[in-house]
Amino acid sequence: MPREHGAWGMLLVPFATAVAISGVFDAKVALLLASTLSFYIARASWLRRRWKWTALLLAGSLVTAAPLFLAWRLWWLAAFAGIAAALAVQPTRRGLAMQLAAVAGLTLTAPSAWYAATGRLDATAFWLWLWNALYFVGGLLYVRMRVEAAARRVPLESLAARMRFGAPVLGFFCVLTLFLLALVAGGVVSCRTLSAFVPAVARAAFGVGRLAPQLSIKRLGWTEVAHSILFGALLTMAMR
Repeated sequence: MPREHGAWGMLLVPFATAVAISGVFDAKVALLLASTLSFYIARASWLRRRWKWTALLLAGSLVTAAPLFLAWRLWWLAAFAGIAAALAVQPTRRGLAMQLAAVAGLTLTAPSAWYAATGRLDATAFWLWLWNALYFVGGLLYVRMRVEAAARRVPLESLAARMRFGAPVLGFFCVLTLFLLALVAGGVVSCRTLSAFVPAVARAAFGVGRLAPQLSIKRLGWTEVAHSILFGALLTMAMR
């Protein structure tokens, strides 16, 4: 089983958010979820060179996905599957560019689930992907900040020292907030959508102010899962 807490959140929270907003959980959605999980776990087996399990899981992913194409003709899912496959064959890397690509790919479960639930690949599908992708990019930058600050083990008593690590995170959330405010002012989205990001913005500001060279990776991981679930709940209430 894949061990990354954050990746599980990026995979499942967008999926759950799309399903909750659509109000539909039927056979199509269940089969898509089973296929997605099988494929995701198959990648972990492939990276560990467990060929038998990889083959079985990939077969399970194909079998559960087949009715989506053959019975319901949800052909656009093939495009999402192609993107997932292209990312899955890449080895796990710590570089920022590859991690951002992984976020963009994992959060495609939101439009995929919306498409399976409603049969539509419309503007709502795009917004679901964009909001989830932006949230998890912020989460990625926040985790990288915490890990880098702990790895350097330098004194972080002064604001200047903390800003060395926190500037990218604060900069991202400032730009995101301005972007959301512009959309609200233009009548594109409601204020409720903006409110879904408030806890993430507060977490970033508080996290920079409390940066320390000590870090519990497990605690950070589970905290991020909790924040992701909160975001998913707030986004669902905003878009329903």
